[in-house]
Amino acid sequence: MKYFAGRERSVDMTTPAKTEYALKRSACQDRSERTRQRLIEAAVEAFSKLGYEAASTRAIVERAQTNLVSIPYYFGSKLGLYHAAAEFIGSNIAARFQPACDRARQGLLKTGITRDEILSMFTEFIVGLTHVMLSAHTPNSWGQFIHREQLDPTEALEIIRTKYAPIFELGFEYISRLTKRPAEAPETRIQFLAILSMIEFIQADQGSVLQIMGWKAFGEEETRIVENMLIHSMHALFAPKAIRREG
Repeated sequence: MKYFAGRERSVDMTTPAKTEYALKRSACQDRSERTRQRLIEAAVEAFSKLGYEAASTRAIVERAQTNLVSIPYYFGSKLGLYHAAAEFIGSNIAARFQPACDRARQGLLKTGITRDEILSMFTEFIVGLTHVMLSAHTPNSWGQFIHREQLDPTEALEIIRTKYAPIFELGFEYISRLTKRPAEAPETRIQFLAILSMIEFIQADQGSVLQIMGWKAFGEEETRIVENMLIHSMHALFAPKAIRREG
């Protein structure tokens, strides 16, 4: 009877005990994830402004409201945190680019489209990317982080570039169709990178651009001016006469 009584008591206590344990564990995991996220966001700000070497881990943890041991606990090292910051930026920007990429990809699947229609779809794609990059919802620190990596590349740039792979593939294919050059041709790739650089410069160096232009921010009107400039540039770059001169 003692055995059964003991067993009975254990059964009575097991379910609520397990439930309580599960709730506590879930809350602990939530706190842990929030701490990890705060560290990444603080790291993005620090690395974008100061660079990898100059960014202090102590300043990062203070900004994230945690302690120094949290960096090795969550990321292994400062370098691991740096790579996590690159992964965070790349994943977020790629997700924001996704609608523009989906429309551009669908455009390439159409049959019987004219060259003007291809140029129109490609231009819409570039304008869509620009709108995301200049949006108030896209932190300037993301562009600064990427710009630093482009000037002095590390493994972090490859992490970001992997996230951008669909964008590059779409751009190369559109230019290939417009110029009749292979998508893998160096000239095709350089041309698309040059187009992207116009957007990246404005996004990464927003402070200087706003100061020179006398703007306070990239609002609807300012963004429209940039987008119109890109539309004119795209049509000039891929006008039939320009393509013939290049050839």
